[in-house]
Amino acid sequence: MDYSDSYRREVTAKVESGWKIEEETQDRATLVRREFGNPGIHLVIAILTIWWAMGVPNLLYAAYRYFTGSQRTIIWKDRTDADADEPATRVE
Repeated sequence: MDYSDSYRREVTAKVESGWKIEEETQDRATLVRREFGNPGIHLVIAILTIWWAMGVPNLLYAAYRYFTGSQRTIIWKDRTDADADEPATRVE
């Protein structure tokens, strides 16, 4: 099996499961998964602040979760034989 075949297969599997390619170079791909926050928390914020703040706290919470609650993973294209037993991804 060629490393590029397993690399491409791993990247494709991640993209199909909801990850987005943030950056791709010749030797690695950086993927990111972002979220806007928990719907329950959005509901509580809306109930408590919708009358006075017109939904602005909900937008701020969504933006906060979008930028700070993201997950990143790096998939390396070329691995040595010693690294073959370990997964090619690393989640931050």
